[in-house]
Amino acid sequence: MNFIHKVSKAYPKKSCVNLINWFEDNTNLAVQGGSDIKKLNNLEINLILKQETDYFNLGKTLIKSIKNFKKAYPYVDKYMARWNLNPSMQLMKYEPNNYYDIIHCENTGSPEHFRRAFAFMIFLNDIKKGGGTKFLFQKSIIKPKAGDFYVWPAYWTHLHQGENAPKEKKYIITGWMEYI
Repeated sequence: MNFIHKVSKAYPKKSCVNLINWFEDNTNLAVQGGSDIKKLNNLEINLILKQETDYFNLGKTLIKSIKNFKKAYPYVDKYMARWNLNPSMQLMKYEPNNYYDIIHCENTGSPEHFRRAFAFMIFLNDIKKGGGTKFLFQKSIIKPKAGDFYVWPAYWTHLHQGENAPKEKKYIITGWMEYI
């Protein structure tokens, strides 16, 4: 068991396309991405989810996918402090040959990240070669397939990094579930 939970086709393909088009129509809102360590070669738009229907029903997808996760791992509610979806998330675009190459986890204990319990990602487009996310200790790569939702623990046990997509753009949504 690697504790990387997948919900296939969680976000409808049409919503993925609509959100990619929305990103391209709103690049004036995008900023260069960054990590604690360095600037990244990507563009990001911060999304704030206020209603389930925002961003082409993204909230509905997240609620349904998190319920699926809790059903698969019921102990995450029973034996952990209360947690919930952080409504602030990142919509990201990587051009070919640009990717998050830094090995990292989502909760390093730093003051701005210490509340993160789980991380999630939704791929918005299929990528034929590369473009996945590689988990070091799990010895696995999750492959980009439009609409697939993944959630995993935010800690050092799930150190990961992006994988190069040499010929294709990559669009993802990423965010966190945090202790409340």
